[in-house]
Amino acid sequence: MNPSEEQALRDMVARLENAWNSADSASWANLFADDADFIHILGVHYNGRASIEAGHRAIWSTIYKGSQAGYRVEKIRTIGRDAAVIFVVGELTFFDNGVERHIKARPTLTVQKRNESWQIVAFQNTLVAEAMTAADKESLVDRHPFKAADDAANQQRS
Repeated sequence: MNPSEEQALRDMVARLENAWNSADSASWANLFADDADFIHILGVHYNGRASIEAGHRAIWSTIYKGSQAGYRVEKIRTIGRDAAVIFVVGELTFFDNGVERHIKARPTLTVQKRNESWQIVAFQNTLVAEAMTAADKESLVDRHPFKAADDAANQQRS
């Protein structure tokens, strides 16, 4: 992969971070292909850009309202001329009743060049549990609207 293509992928990750920190679900979702797959930190599977957008809009108005994310590209692995896997380290700060909480995750993005632009076709977000305190884990699982999000994701597939 040439340096300009690699920079385009790093810029994509920076746009994801900016969209998260702005709670801009439309900008977040626009980085994904129409038929993208997204598995969030607790394992819910969203299919399609509209479902990904709705899920992020929901979390940014609930558990992750006011949260801030930081993404660092760890590695880019090309898998052909028009596809790559981007390994990212992510750190998230969110608030639980005024108490600051922290999550570390390892998002893996599979991207494909379609119509001369890169799009995310699959996103798998894996929680780094040992990097969290027990209170942060409890808050995440107890407060995350994953059951409602799972229902919404399933409705999008119907």
